[in-house]
Amino acid sequence: MLGKIRQVDLREVWPSEAQSFTPWLEANPDELGELLGLELEFVREKAVGRFSLDLFGTDLNTGEAVIVENQLEKSDHSHLGQLLTYAGGLEPSVIVWIAKEIREEHRAALEWLNAVTNLETQFFGIEVKAIRIDDSPPAPWLDIVVQPNAWSKNLRGSSTAYMETDRGKKYSIFWQELIDVLAVDFPELKSRTAWARTWFPTSLGVSGVNLNFVFGSQGLRVEFYLGSSDESLNRERFEALKARPSIFEHLGTQELSWESLEGKKACRIALYGKPDADITTELEWSSYID
Repeated sequence: MLGKIRQVDLREVWPSEAQSFTPWLEANPDELGELLGLELEFVREKAVGRFSLDLFGTDLNTGEAVIVENQLEKSDHSHLGQLLTYAGGLEPSVIVWIAKEIREEHRAALEWLNAVTNLETQFFGIEVKAIRIDDSPPAPWLDIVVQPNAWSKNLRGSSTAYMETDRGKKYSIFWQELIDVLAVDFPELKSRTAWARTWFPTSLGVSGVNLNFVFGSQGLRVEFYLGSSDESLNRERFEALKARPSIFEHLGTQELSWESLEGKKACRIALYGKPDADITTELEWSSYID
């Protein structure tokens, strides 16, 4: 005997976009990842100007940056503007707009963006629903309504490849050299793809915790990033580790920086390297990796 499927009001499942839907999506990246064919990991929130992006993440297979903007209502012009602001500020490869309904004019806008942007930039429009079979618990249902036209983009791929900057290429080569060194002791990293970004995330197998390598404005940094959607959990983990410094005794004389990142949900425990590290100084790369 077959059950009957019925749609559930989204607000019954997720009363708030910011407090319930976005944290759920962050904690369940496979829901969106399987739909898009990506191995997603959401690593942190991002502020762009006076706006705050819902989710910022990475495709672990390619290293591509992914941004997600959520709505539990019909799409509107305001969120389209914010989406483009985030894309301009963060330069992601994958831009995702999730809404209860993507209006026709916004579908047309996303389709136009896919038509005029280069091969490395992809816009997706996704509608979210909640369904129930008889008296079962509600389940999410994500449906792609706008996606890139891969065939037409492939025609332009060769003409846009030159747009990758020399600096971006150097980051990619540097991270590959780091992977090669670390993979001697951590062979699971061999499958990772180096990418043209200033940071390189790795998973520790613990939800909400990453080990990141960063080539930032403050120089080199390795960090345990406590980035769960549950701020209290991040604080608890941070304080628990801070109370047990013996865990890090093997680091010797190198001083750890304990950063509670006030005003953010996340915390980090960082080890800083050369403050004047420059990706263009290739002769220093081996010392940077050390």
